[in-house]
Amino acid sequence: MKNKVTRRDFALNLGMGGLGAVMLSGQNIIENPTISDNINHIGPKKGYTPHIGTLVSMLDWIRDTVFRYNSKLTIAQLDHLHDKDANTIGALIWHLAATEVIYQDITFDNLDDFSPANKEKWGVAMDLGEKARNEIKGNPLSFYRDMYEEVRKKTNEGLSKRDDNWLLSGETKDWNWNNYCKWFHVVEHYANHRGQITWQAKRLPV
Repeated sequence: MKNKVTRRDFALNLGMGGLGAVMLSGQNIIENPTISDNINHIGPKKGYTPHIGTLVSMLDWIRDTVFRYNSKLTIAQLDHLHDKDANTIGALIWHLAATEVIYQDITFDNLDDFSPANKEKWGVAMDLGEKARNEIKGNPLSFYRDMYEEVRKKTNEGLSKRDDNWLLSGETKDWNWNNYCKWFHVVEHYANHRGQITWQAKRLPV
């Protein structure tokens, strides 16, 4: 998250040209979208504009998979290190929550990074590595689930105050990507690390 070139390269490589053109020309493609609370229905949600509701449904779905597929992990399993350079499953879960927080700060408060208070609280989990291996341990899955609930509540509150015009705009300083791309990156980040978590969970010692 510290490397702005990486962020910019991500945006350029994502191929936003075609997707952006579709979205910018189609904000009102669905005039009366179907609203559903089914976790497996990706689409508009009550209390949000159509594109933002669809984003929220993606965030909810990918978060649900993190906990549903790992619901029986013990503290020892959450703290298990696959090798000396790995991150524990617990640390990866905390890292995902930290990623969501930093994008709250970037998109809701127009910051370049965490706020000072959030840096202190979330910085270790954001950076991972040796410090996270030493400090993030001893927590049950319920600890991480409660953390997610708190973070997601703030995300949803912030998104509910904004509309699709905000989502499709928001290029920030030298990052040439809009708010939708920034929050899509959060979804993509969940999927990426959930793959790591699944890989490690299948290799836990019996």
